[in-house]
Amino acid sequence: YTVPDQGAFSIDAIVVEGSEAVVMGHLSGTVRATGKTFSGPFALRLSVDDGLITRHHIYENSLSVAAACTPDGSYSQADSPGR
Repeated sequence: YTVPDQGAFSIDAIVVEGSEAVVMGHLSGTVRATGKTFSGPFALRLSVDDGLITRHHIYENSLSVAAACTPDGSYSQADSPGR
């Protein structure tokens, strides 16, 4: 349902220190089920041990993605779990 129909990303910076890395950039896409778009900056933090990714965390504009996945577009921060 939330699989992007079209998507793109660009990388603005890559920072590596030892076994840790951070990739920063911008992503955008269109959700196939709704036809709605999302976009925003992202940061991806990676830990690498013996050539394998052992941990990753992605930070993105989750509200933009959630709104694009909602058919009527009414999703807001107040709708998020725990609110």
